[in-house]
Amino acid sequence: GSGGYRYFGCAKDLPGVKELFARHAAKLTKRKRGDIYKYITPDYYGLRDEEDGVLLELEGQMTAENQKKLKQCREEYKELKQQRKKMRPNNDVDGSACDDSEESSEEGLFLDGGENGVAAHVAIPSQEVVAQVLLQKKKELLLNRFT
Repeated sequence: GSGGYRYFGCAKDLPGVKELFARHAAKLTKRKRGDIYKYITPDYYGLRDEEDGVLLELEGQMTAENQKKLKQCREEYKELKQQRKKMRPNNDVDGSACDDSEESSEEGLFLDGGENGVAAHVAIPSQEVVAQVLLQKKKELLLNRFT
């Protein structure tokens, strides 16, 4: 019932009480999955967003801007790397030059898919580069400890 009253036995069949139970039952009915999905259109999933061409044009503009920024970052990175190489004296203890192999593997850090390919926005070093950098850091720490 409603309002805290409870109806037992034949009292449930009284005219005013039946309507109370009918309203309460209507509120409690669960919506079925089919009913929920019945009114969902392809627009909800974004399947028709590209039909007018506006979104594709905007995405093309943003992709071109992002590629320009990425190229600029790559050029700045290469210039910075060259400046560091010029300023850093070669003080290897064993006399091996690992800078040449680091330079050659550096070209593979940036993945460029070209015009329509997938371009990586983050430089991911290879295992060899990571090992060389770690070895260089350990050498520097040892040299700093004993000098």
